[in-house]
Amino acid sequence: MNMILTSECEECKYGIIKEDDPAQIRVFCKDRNREYYYGQCIPCENKTKRRKSNASKD
Repeated sequence: MNMILTSECEECKYGIIKEDDPAQIRVFCKDRNREYYYGQCIPCENKTKRRKSNASKD
């Protein structure tokens, strides 16, 4: 099972960052229907990156 940090959920289309309380930033995963603390190490099998428009490629 792949383990990732919840900071990587910002790039995933299933991850939603909840900043309601600045002391406890939470990440909600729509795929697993669970909520995690930001910075926590979690199991993830379905890490799908969001599409970004790259104007220039190096």
